[in-house]
Amino acid sequence: MDSSFISFKVESVEKKSSQDTVLANWSAHYSCEKSQFYIAAPSTISASSKQSLVSLLEVAESLECTTVWMYVDRQRPDFMPVVSTFKYLGFQLSQSSVKDNRSNKSYALLRYELD
Repeated sequence: MDSSFISFKVESVEKKSSQDTVLANWSAHYSCEKSQFYIAAPSTISASSKQSLVSLLEVAESLECTTVWMYVDRQRPDFMPVVSTFKYLGFQLSQSSVKDNRSNKSYALLRYELD
């Protein structure tokens, strides 16, 4: 990986019962050159995911970022509810999108302004 990027991983585990566990893996990347912070929406979102997201936003703020970008896979079955959840938390859906040619996926971008 290019040295101008710093990667972060946060794992959120929620036990619903003795045999039912929900695992949400959050990943984020900071571009040193552009002072941009990018968060990938996890494939599974649990009730405890909010604290993981807040932790990543705090990291972005400590790196003096003013904007955080969240990217969400447009092909996920719960795309609209996930986007609605992030909008409820203060993210704004951007007109832009990102295409990953390696995985043939398209991602919606949501923007969050840090004050």
